[in-house]
Amino acid sequence: MVFSKLFNNLQEKEQGNICKNITYTQTDRKSYGNIIPSEVKSLEGNCFEYCNELTTINIPSSISKLGYKCFKECYSLKSINIPSSIISIGGDCFYECLSLKSINIDNLQFISEDRIFMNEPVLVSIKIPDNLQIINGKNICKKDINEFIIPSSITKLGDWCFDECSSLKSINIPSSISEIGDCVL
Repeated sequence: MVFSKLFNNLQEKEQGNICKNITYTQTDRKSYGNIIPSEVKSLEGNCFEYCNELTTINIPSSISKLGYKCFKECYSLKSINIPSSIISIGGDCFYECLSLKSINIDNLQFISEDRIFMNEPVLVSIKIPDNLQIINGKNICKKDINEFIIPSSITKLGDWCFDECSSLKSINIPSSISEIGDCVL
């Protein structure tokens, strides 16, 4: 169910309408704005594409999926908070987000179809949630990160975790790490 169809085409019943899978599309965003309604469950591919007025975004915890190239070429996007409810991030989700400097990811255990970052400058910081136990490699590798602080809750670094992170100058590996995968650095 698409957000605009839900609210424009349905007539309210006495007991209400129940829509479990509401997707916010680019058409919805252009019609209703950049604030994502809490009823929305996923953001369609290219939903915020070329949205140059966007500097930061609050993704509600109701969202579980960010579509392919969802924030493509949002040149002014500087920071983003990705809630723990996100379980899937489409490929090239932040393609050409040239101003993106800070990402707060509450769940690094999400599934990514492909690299989620492409052609951005160096990220200044990525905040890792304190309750996470494993850092999986394919979501971080090939990303330019200056500093990476691993919380003591982490016990495993997955294969290829920091592979080709060419700008990484500092990494703090706590004593809680009991397993390190192949080709981590």
